[in-house]
Amino acid sequence: MKENFHEMEKMKKEAIAVATGARPADDIEARIAAAFDRLTESEKRLAEVVLETGGDLSAFTAGELAGRAGVSAATAARFFRRLGYQSYGDLRRTARAARTWGSPLYELAAGRPADFDRHVAQDIENLRRLSAELPPATLEAAVALLVSAKRLNVLGFRNSAALAAYARGLLVQVRPDVRLLPLPGQTLAEDLVGLGPDDALLVFGFRRRPPALREAMAVVREAGVRILLVTDASATRTAHLASVTLRCPNQGASLFDSYVAPMSLIGHLAAAVAARLGQGAEDRLAAIEDLHRRLEPFAPSGRRA
Repeated sequence: MKENFHEMEKMKKEAIAVATGARPADDIEARIAAAFDRLTESEKRLAEVVLETGGDLSAFTAGELAGRAGVSAATAARFFRRLGYQSYGDLRRTARAARTWGSPLYELAAGRPADFDRHVAQDIENLRRLSAELPPATLEAAVALLVSAKRLNVLGFRNSAALAAYARGLLVQVRPDVRLLPLPGQTLAEDLVGLGPDDALLVFGFRRRPPALREAMAVVREAGVRILLVTDASATRTAHLASVTLRCPNQGASLFDSYVAPMSLIGHLAAAVAARLGQGAEDRLAAIEDLHRRLEPFAPSGRRA
């Protein structure tokens, strides 16, 4: 009787979360990310399968997921318990309530209406989680990598391309030799050849990640290039290739993922790099301002040198 009462209360809370668009505190992606380094190899394969199923997770049985990962039913049961769920059914209900991984088509089919207040509230929640969950030591390691690289290359595909372009636009103002890959008219192979241990690659790898991203990371890692990956909680195999990984919450309130948290993180990283470089960044910004006055004498401000 007591168990039934608790189960009913849990289902009620999940129903409220769906109706309001709120995110359940027990996020599947966050649990996997937190536990990933402690998982066995077979459990990691299962974790990758769970993440790759995306919004369709609740359509699979535990046996089907185990079969896809090539693990036993016992391994699957242990994996779900390691994440803090009593059973796969418990995880399945959470996935159904959260709806955090769907493609735009899945989210549209789910019938979640666009609501501006919920949209803003979700962005605020993503920023709050970024602040609470990003380890300070990892953030420090990311800044050190960006500062110490002789040449900094920035890469992103699909939606991540916009993040990569924004990061390059900020970082090039405070440090030299920042390139956005691939350059116009060039292939990725032409841009990656010759990179070595003195170089760094800043990668934005938010879902969905094309296979070319992981292959590019593997190529530069083999060359000794240090990699800083900025991604979401669903990245597993790509994260293995990075020297430092920063994960950003990116749940959207309705149809599309949110990129407010990674945009905010980019601004912080660029400011932290400038502070670390000190006089070098100040001199570079001053030189840029001098060129602005020289090259844009008829700017709308009306100021002329």
